[in-house]
Amino acid sequence: MSPIAGISGPEPDGHDGKRASAARAYGAGAHDLILKTAEILFAREGLEAVSMEDIARNAKVSRATVFNHFRSKRLLLDEITARSLRNYRDLLGQALENAETPTPRLLMDMFATMAQRLEANRDLYREVFPEIRKVSMGLDPQGVSPGLRREAVVHLIAIFERGRTRGDISTAHPAHALAVAYDSLLSGAVTWWLQDPAGAPLAPLLGELLQIFLEGVAPAHAALR
Repeated sequence: MSPIAGISGPEPDGHDGKRASAARAYGAGAHDLILKTAEILFAREGLEAVSMEDIARNAKVSRATVFNHFRSKRLLLDEITARSLRNYRDLLGQALENAETPTPRLLMDMFATMAQRLEANRDLYREVFPEIRKVSMGLDPQGVSPGLRREAVVHLIAIFERGRTRGDISTAHPAHALAVAYDSLLSGAVTWWLQDPAGAPLAPLLGELLQIFLEGVAPAHAALR
């Protein structure tokens, strides 16, 4: 497997080259370089086909350097998963801080934002989304991802609870059940989209599914279309 173009350039000669190599191996940028290299390789070659040695070779760092930053491929994958879950948690947190926008509109805006991010990294998510689902189902308790997942769920429940309180979400169902339904809808739609051989865009699918969801829990949302 050849090094990835654009990840790193040729080694300079002499002492300057050694210093540059050392900075890449031990500096703050090494962690991000290894992570970015792994993401590119996972998206291009597939998760199972890529080894830690492949990542080291393409990042042009030693195998020991890779293992200094990530003790295993599993922990490296956890960090990629954690980044996605952190973005999801933060998006929910921003929605929770927005006290002016009606809940149905917040839900629609979040789906649109997530669709844009996922579509921009489809090849990578095809490889790592099963890991995200494992965390969501409590099947993988290792790493930082489970904690981020729990924080996201707390935010999502709070969004629906606030919507029920201010009357733009039906009180026929508890906030927890609504959060589970919304989250399951998102997860199922993304899984279907990632495996769709036609390569159809995600945003229209999420939009249609969310409309169906909101017709049951927020009938007044039709005015927002």
